[in-house]
Amino acid sequence: MSNVLKDRKFWWIAAGAVVVLALLVGLMTKRANASDSAAADTAQVVSLTLTETVDTTGSLEAEPFASLDWKTGGTVAKVNVEPGDFVKAGDILLTLDPTSTSASIVSAQADLITAQENLDDLLNSGTDLAQAAINLKDAKEDYEKAEDYLTYLQTDQRVPQTKYLARLVRQGNGWKYEYETETFRGPAPEDWIIEAENDLALKKAKYEDAQREYDRLLAGDQSQDVIAAQAKVDAAQATVNSMSVIAPFDGQVLSVENIPGEVVGAGELSVNIADLDNLYVDAQVDESDIARVRVGNQVSAESDALPGVEFSGEVVSINPVGEVVSGLVKYDVRVKIETPKGDDFLPLGSTMNLVIQIGGETTTLAVPITAIQNDAQGEFVWVVRGGETVRVDVTGGAIIGEMVAVTGDLNEGDVVTTARNNGFEAPNPFGGNR
Repeated sequence: MSNVLKDRKFWWIAAGAVVVLALLVGLMTKRANASDSAAADTAQVVSLTLTETVDTTGSLEAEPFASLDWKTGGTVAKVNVEPGDFVKAGDILLTLDPTSTSASIVSAQADLITAQENLDDLLNSGTDLAQAAINLKDAKEDYEKAEDYLTYLQTDQRVPQTKYLARLVRQGNGWKYEYETETFRGPAPEDWIIEAENDLALKKAKYEDAQREYDRLLAGDQSQDVIAAQAKVDAAQATVNSMSVIAPFDGQVLSVENIPGEVVGAGELSVNIADLDNLYVDAQVDESDIARVRVGNQVSAESDALPGVEFSGEVVSINPVGEVVSGLVKYDVRVKIETPKGDDFLPLGSTMNLVIQIGGETTTLAVPITAIQNDAQGEFVWVVRGGETVRVDVTGGAIIGEMVAVTGDLNEGDVVTTARNNGFEAPNPFGGNR
């Protein structure tokens, strides 16, 4: 075969191979386009408003809270409360049958009566001293009440108040005022607080005057006898009180562990009591976020035990000294929780998921997570412009539901294509785990 024939045969083979290759490429491209079309959809670029936050958890607690136990053993005689009851400090919640307690407690009841009579005799032996003791007691109570009232106005955010409204209405040929009242709860007005501060200062001055007068009269010959008699009264009263469970503060009874006739021992739990108007959560914030948390930051919260019930609150204290927890430095943050309206059960000790708002609102563009693509050049989206798809490089940010915040050459309303499985994982712009 000549060289010319060999060359022609080679070119025919080469040409045939090119045709076959072109057909294969065309078929594969057609299949790929069909596959992409089947697995792709479109969506619009939207604008979202974001608030920078820090997420953490803690336990719902009340302050004050107390688990009251028996100071001595015996048989329960009376149960004066049940769960849900509101009580005042000093209220007797449960008592024991005196005959079931130790002889020393029974004896203390008689000792208390005798000691109180002796004290009264000593005080009554000097009219001026007795009156001074009464005045001192009254002045102290007035001062403590004024102090408690000022603290209540300064700290409680649900102080009952009444607003008086007046409007002028026509009546026949004349006019008259109609009056309405509106009751609500909220922070105490500033003039209330100022008035309470002035009243406290006055009560304190009267208390100090009464104390000085009592001390002056007590310095007489009977002073040591009165002191000793008062000590005997206090000791006997403390022993008698051991037969009862007494409320240490104003609050609500959460649980009662005993029934009449039950035999109990010293140290056994009797009643749980708490002030449910003062709720808080102690949480820990990572060192990477603590510098941005401030006292006064608003907080939204939800309890694992009450899905769907939203709580609100604010940061009231931050411990500046960190501690190492599982190799990470954490800082204690206390959040005061507002008591929700209504009669919702408040599960103390339940896990509270907190979202602390640490920044203002910002607006960002967002696309569906499935619109983000990745290749060697980085992240990008396909934007439909003029009937064609155009590649636009983007940087992914925070994930909000099925959307992801992005920055790039995009505008709100742009149409992007989406893919079902792109393996995209957006970075968290605020640090930490999402």
